[in-house]
Amino acid sequence: MKRLLFVIIAAAALYAGYWFVGSSGATAGFERWFEERRAEGWVADVESIETRGFPSRFDTTLSGISLADPDTGVAYSAPFLQIFALSYKPEHLIAVWPNEQTFSSPFGKAAITSEDMRASLIVKKNTSLALEKTNFTADAVKIQMESGETLGAARALMAVEKTAAAQNTYKFGVDLKDVVLPEPKGLRLEAGILPKALEYARGDVTAAFDAPWDLNALQASRPQPTRIDVRLIEAKWGQLELRLAGGFDVDTAGRATGQITIKAQNWRDILALSAATGAVPAQLLRPIEQGLSLLSGLSGNRNTLDLPLKLDAGMMKLGPIPIGPAPLFRLR
Repeated sequence: MKRLLFVIIAAAALYAGYWFVGSSGATAGFERWFEERRAEGWVADVESIETRGFPSRFDTTLSGISLADPDTGVAYSAPFLQIFALSYKPEHLIAVWPNEQTFSSPFGKAAITSEDMRASLIVKKNTSLALEKTNFTADAVKIQMESGETLGAARALMAVEKTAAAQNTYKFGVDLKDVVLPEPKGLRLEAGILPKALEYARGDVTAAFDAPWDLNALQASRPQPTRIDVRLIEAKWGQLELRLAGGFDVDTAGRATGQITIKAQNWRDILALSAATGAVPAQLLRPIEQGLSLLSGLSGNRNTLDLPLKLDAGMMKLGPIPIGPAPLFRLR
């Protein structure tokens, strides 16, 4: 009996030692990361880093976070960030964000508010911490731009999972409910006034990159896409419905070559919306509409469009109609 008691006490002491070493290592690791970013010229401030959760968890809270990367112009600040992990499964992390955050980029500054924003992250058990799988959820998301525009969603879900079939390839899933977008002023649509929110926006996409998404991707250069396959992207906004499917390759300059099939209900309104937001140049609106009217008439339903969007070294053609350069697929 005494021996059994001794074994129990010894095991408890060893486990307590393991937890203490692990928690100290977690805190030191975050402190080192901030120090390394400052050495690279970042603004990287944190008021405090604490790890608790004995005996079975490593629960780290970073308070008073302020980050700014001078190379990309991206900045972030938040009152806290919590990262949780089981002490016996440290490669599985859970992150919890505050209800108020601030994000800045070369495109502007945004105040982000939400309810219950959190993510689950599974990484490889190695020093690179390569991404295996992640899930992100948030409710009542609102993004208030400094310019006055407001975006948001009642519910946001996103999942990313590394595929086993190909190297550096990831499957992305997105599901947004009641999406609020800024409506361009003076926009007139045949289908009527747009509701305040999209009913839904969903995406099922697989993307291959030139490098894995790991710790180096955050600390140094971002992996760049080499191939994007769209199983389905769809959205519904009032009487406007849009579906995309297809795939394309991406060269080292970010130019796309391939084809995406576009199916659009009430396509004239979608075209007007694209022009109002600047996605389609205003001088091309009339000739594009005339050409698409002819093509949609051939299908028997003038309100429905089913055409290939052809991408060739960064240039776009909708059916036979040139519509200009495509966006560059480069990550900063």
